Amino acid sequence: MSKFYFIPLLCLTQASFSQRPPKTDSIQNIFSADFLKTRRFVDSTLHPVKYAKTLEEFLLFSFPKNQTTDGRWVFYPDNANIEKINKPAVKEVIPNFNIYRVTMTNYLGYHVNQATCLVLIDSLKSNTILVEPLWYGGTSKTFLKLFIGHKFISKDSLLAFMTQINELMQIGSGYKFRLTSYSDSLITYDLGYVKGDSYSTGGNGTSSTVNYNDDGVWRKIRIEIKDLQLIRYTAVNPKMNDKEVVE
Repeated sequence: MSKFYFIPLLCLTQASFSQRPPKTDSIQNIFSADFLKTRRFVDSTLHPVKYAKTLEEFLLFSFPKNQTTDGRWVFYPDNANIEKINKPAVKEVIPNFNIYRVTMTNYLGYHVNQATCLVLIDSLKSNTILVEPLWYGGTSKTFLKLFIGHKFISKDSLLAFMTQINELMQIGSGYKFRLTSYSDSLITYDLGYVKGDSYSTGGNGTSSTVNYNDDGVWRKIRIEIKDLQLIRYTAVNPKMNDKEVVE
């Protein structure tokens, strides 16, 4: 009789070992993996631009056509004419940013215009800065704030930087910067147009071109410096005498 009862007991004991519950750390690993997948899915839904695989996809997420805000800029890949711009002196100051020249479409009221803009993409934070053409938005405070407070190693490096910044800001505008004075504390430029220059806008099946028949100054630019550090950027409208200050 004892032998009859001993065999089931032995089988039960073996079964109990085979059905041992998973270790706590295994459960934690499964939970962590599932949680990370869920968080990534939610994050990619709320912030899709962070998970874009191509530049065009990134721009489509950043400037979508389903926006409704008046004054919006929209990216259409079919006519974007994307061009990467290399400005070594600027890249040295903002190494995380890549700079692109992009044709964008602006919707303001019933006006639809295509224009050439600058798009800066921060490779670390996965965000964008849109620099509108000067004729549309004036000098970009967001763009200029990237450089206010930066200290340069020499006058030559400062002037080389300013030359390249001006070249970037001129894009798509029809305006040009002309250096008028330079000292240890102040750099001034005339931002204006030259006889014979022009710029064009277009969209929605129409286009227009502005031609300049005379030389003129659109803005007076003052850049204040202290010990080779950019302190303040001021753009003055010489006709209205109003000004925009970035500091």
